[in-house]
Amino acid sequence: MTSLILQVSKKAFSIYVLTLLIFASFLLVNQSAKAQVDLFVNGGFETGNFSGWTVVQQLNSGGDWFVYSGTLSPFDSTILAPPEGTFAAVTDQQDPSSQVLYQDVDVPIGTTECSVIVYYVNTAQVEDGEIGATEVDAIFVNGPNLNFNEGPNQQARIDIMDPLAPVFDIGAGVLLNIFQTNPGDPGTLGYTTLNFDLSDFAGTTVRFRAAEVDNIGIFNFSIDDVTCLRDNAVEVPTLSEWGLIAMAGILGIVGFMFIRRRKLTA
Repeated sequence: MTSLILQVSKKAFSIYVLTLLIFASFLLVNQSAKAQVDLFVNGGFETGNFSGWTVVQQLNSGGDWFVYSGTLSPFDSTILAPPEGTFAAVTDQQDPSSQVLYQDVDVPIGTTECSVIVYYVNTAQVEDGEIGATEVDAIFVNGPNLNFNEGPNQQARIDIMDPLAPVFDIGAGVLLNIFQTNPGDPGTLGYTTLNFDLSDFAGTTVRFRAAEVDNIGIFNFSIDDVTCLRDNAVEVPTLSEWGLIAMAGILGIVGFMFIRRRKLTA
């Protein structure tokens, strides 16, 4: 009879331990997935607005940044639908314009995996024979600044900025250039993921800025899914770690009780 009780007890104990291990594994996987934190607020614009972002227009700008969905820009140009989720950000204009979209982020110590998806359609063109063109080419002109009033200027760029620099600065305030259109670039760029690293700015605050200026023709410049992920596990134990510690304690107690019970029934 005692042998039968011990066999039943061993089987019940094994099932109990297996259940606890499965639960601990699930807790570890679940909390590990939650350990990564995005430095950007509303990086995919899925709120349907610019919550977390700041938009600045040059005085008398004939355009702006917009949150859009679907395949039409705010002024009815045909563009691609957002690549991620329902919404993305895009520039559009009816007259020459210049505008920036930015967000300041605190860069933590450690590795940060960052990316942004870009897309554009530049309808400003030169025809065959004009200013040396041999075919219909898109016009990109990188002016000396982001002012639409000071000579030809048709460009878009994304920069990591000193947050104390003027928002339209393209000089010393630019800490890292992530993207820029240049003369000779194609008139259309499909959605392209750009990866960048902020490790050099760990422990500081930087500004992610997307800028677009146009005074030659309509230029729709779009960004989406702006993301910088960091691993939270380097700071304090995650819930998964505390969960495993608790599980180890429970298993230790159960094991002690099982051994004690064996001694009592021996």
